[in-house]
Amino acid sequence: MSTVKSAAETIVKDEKLHNIWLAGLGAYAKSTGEVSQLSDKGKSLFNELVERGRSVESEVKERVHTERTHTSVAIEERVHNLLQSCVGIDNERLDHMDDKIDLLAENIEALLASRQEKAKPEA
Repeated sequence: MSTVKSAAETIVKDEKLHNIWLAGLGAYAKSTGEVSQLSDKGKSLFNELVERGRSVESEVKERVHTERTHTSVAIEERVHNLLQSCVGIDNERLDHMDDKIDLLAENIEALLASRQEKAKPEA
């Protein structure tokens, strides 16, 4: 009888060990499945963020360009104002002087051309 009892206990033990083994395999399979689902969720979230980033990118680029332009204009105005305050000449006077310089350069070129034409017949 004790052999039968011992064999029965061994079978029960073997079943428990087998069930523990199966539970371990089940836990492994479940965790692998959940990790895979998390991975799919992670990929999905990543793709969603990429799409949102694409939709925002053009707006951000435009905003950066606008700010850069405003900054550049502000710097130019500031430099111009500083130069104007250092030199003491306003824009109208600078433009008027620029026009006079252009006219003077044209007159010099015309005078040189006239002298060259007078010199040709003599040579």
